[in-house]
Amino acid sequence: MGEASAPDSEIDRQYLHYQYDDAEKFRIRVETHERYSEQAGSFREWLLQQIAPAPGVRLLDVGCGPGTYHPELAKHGAAITACDQSPGMLREAVAQAESGRRFPLTAVIADAETLPFSNGTFGIVMANFMLYHVADQPRALAEMRRVLRRGGRAVFATNGADNCARIDAMHAEAARSLGYTPAVSDGLRFTLDDLPVVRSVFPSARVLVREDAFVFPDAASAVRYYGSYHVDAIEDRPSDGSHRPLLLERMRAAVQATIEREGVFRVPKTAGCFVAEDEA
Repeated sequence: MGEASAPDSEIDRQYLHYQYDDAEKFRIRVETHERYSEQAGSFREWLLQQIAPAPGVRLLDVGCGPGTYHPELAKHGAAITACDQSPGMLREAVAQAESGRRFPLTAVIADAETLPFSNGTFGIVMANFMLYHVADQPRALAEMRRVLRRGGRAVFATNGADNCARIDAMHAEAARSLGYTPAVSDGLRFTLDDLPVVRSVFPSARVLVREDAFVFPDAASAVRYYGSYHVDAIEDRPSDGSHRPLLLERMRAAVQATIEREGVFRVPKTAGCFVAEDEA
């Protein structure tokens, strides 16, 4: 089971700024899931069914990123408040809301551990693929329960502990071959195995799992995805990024060899969410 919390020293703030100051790397990952997933229908569509937005419901998106789910939530009539620590991500979420099919959006710079909202403000609170970046997860969960109204719904999406394990194993081999020490992915700090952590705050929580896989037809598409995140999972990561081109080339060769042997590069991925209703 993943760790319930971690000292602040384990959260690389500088790296999070690098990853999330703008949405480019995030966008690569979203596009990869949409283009190369094996299962019909998107994870986004599946998760929206679990969120179950309704007209007029006040919804808080904690760690909102560029607002991936906001257009569909707005289409269902939800009144969206978005918060994130990254001004860059909030700018993208606001820009999205102000372009195309415009919809109202309240954007707030905020830390998940100290939400600046009154008790019982929201009918739905969601936090998707972000709790593994939070130093004190039980505190963040308690804050989300505090701002959720009685009878409200909480949804926390995350990955399974074995998500993309094939890429992780190939990365570890490539890293060692170059003299680097592979690091444990930040994503393992909060996975679908962490139901006890969620239930410590939301006793009614249940876990819903969606199995899927990437099917990459060529090395370039797989390496582009790898380079948006996994490439940096090494100890004592060089601040100048000099490890990246070396690892990208090793992974390209490894993926190409797999495709020549198997026809495609298939990578099982498991994701899902915790769902809870606040009945207190």
